[in-house]
Amino acid sequence: MNAKIVSAIGAIRQETRFDIISNNLSNSQTVGFKRDIPIFRGVLPHQQNFINYLFKSEKAMSFGQGEFQKTGNEFDLAIDGEGFFKLNTPMGIRYTRAGNFKLDPSKTLTNNDGFPVIGKNGVIKVEGGKIIVETDGTVKVDGNIIDKIDLVSFKDLKAIKKEGNNLFSVENQEERVVEEPKILQGFLESSNVNPIEEMIELMEAFRTFESCMKVIQSQDEMDSKAVNELGRIR
Repeated sequence: MNAKIVSAIGAIRQETRFDIISNNLSNSQTVGFKRDIPIFRGVLPHQQNFINYLFKSEKAMSFGQGEFQKTGNEFDLAIDGEGFFKLNTPMGIRYTRAGNFKLDPSKTLTNNDGFPVIGKNGVIKVEGGKIIVETDGTVKVDGNIIDKIDLVSFKDLKAIKKEGNNLFSVENQEERVVEEPKILQGFLESSNVNPIEEMIELMEAFRTFESCMKVIQSQDEMDSKAVNELGRIR
């Protein structure tokens, strides 16, 4: 495989890397956001799959813990360790790490998009005064237990897919109850994106892309020169 093709592959990969890193940076302040990591295969496929190979974006999600931000808001909840909150959405059950919840007019605990939070007994209704959420997810209102947050996880985290708006979907995986949940009331989990590290990655991707393009340009000039010389010989 000549240098021009290798450099073209490199340039396309860096564009993909650039897009992923840019999205990470744009969500560095998004509650509960999990950064993506670009992944590239090292072995070229057969020729018939070559175009798909070039343009297919591959990435993995990092589920590393984000830092905790204290808010003091009784409806803000952060998960310390594994697990996801469950939400009832028009698309079906969806999952999130973003615990910036609120009460809607019907006193239902929802996320910012109005999707109800699911407890062991179904949608969580908070009717009363003071709400306390224990670390195990038990929800108390005015000292009375009304429900328990249904915190779940999955055996294979690779099956979890982003859907936007801090929602995750899962296919072909059964929910697994988190045996020792740890929920912090009055806190939010920040994004696990480190802006400084992402900026360094972004600059490296840009420099590599420029290097690949210079090789392609140089190869084009050499090819053009060879064609001109061949024309003069004839």
